[in-house]
Amino acid sequence: MILLKNPFKKEKDIHDRVLMSKNGDLCERNGLIQDYKPFIINVVSKETGRFVSDGDSDELSVGLIAFNEAIDRFDIERSRSFLSFAERVIKNRLIDFYRKEKKNFDTIPISYLNEIYEGEDIEERLFVDSSQWENQDVSEEMEDFIKKLHGFGISIEDLVESSPKHLDSRKNSARIASQIVKDEILMKKIMDSRKIPVAEIERNLHISRKVLHKNKKFILAVCLILLSNNEIIKGYVYNLLKEVE
Repeated sequence: MILLKNPFKKEKDIHDRVLMSKNGDLCERNGLIQDYKPFIINVVSKETGRFVSDGDSDELSVGLIAFNEAIDRFDIERSRSFLSFAERVIKNRLIDFYRKEKKNFDTIPISYLNEIYEGEDIEERLFVDSSQWENQDVSEEMEDFIKKLHGFGISIEDLVESSPKHLDSRKNSARIASQIVKDEILMKKIMDSRKIPVAEIERNLHISRKVLHKNKKFILAVCLILLSNNEIIKGYVYNLLKEVE
């Protein structure tokens, strides 16, 4: 994505313009918002993962309102750069927007999920390697993966929240999932019942019931990945499995 640069004003005088706007100069406020619309478009585009154009995006409207809010809230003694402060406000308002409007996680950017989990990368928390995450193919694979999860009544938020926090636990869970997918009878029961048959897996594969209960959503997710055609996401799982071997 080509990042837009503001061709109108320099940082050196923006604080004066903000102060004038805060003090009631409506003409200056409107001019400031108009001049920095390329900046707002850039921030919103980065957060949504797609270019948004003027006048055809709910997210851009959120960004414009947030920029206006940033003018009112900016305090130069606490935040030395207005544009950095405005960017944070825009991002926070976009997060609020998605929280209110979300009906289908397929449409929610990964950046939203990263923000609500305190800056942790979702792909890093679930798997290991995030080097290719910006690739468009990965985004498409994630959409397919999320749809499959929905079929089992699991949202991506549920998965992230319940996934093992430690790498060793993720490795072990991936190993368990790889054992499960090799058992056609077990996998048929999983696909038919839409849940993990804990007692049967414990009995057949000699795996602790406690481990299965604690990590069953992650184990199920890895099973779905291993059975899918999503080769890039599979690569994350294979990385985990390589470290187990």
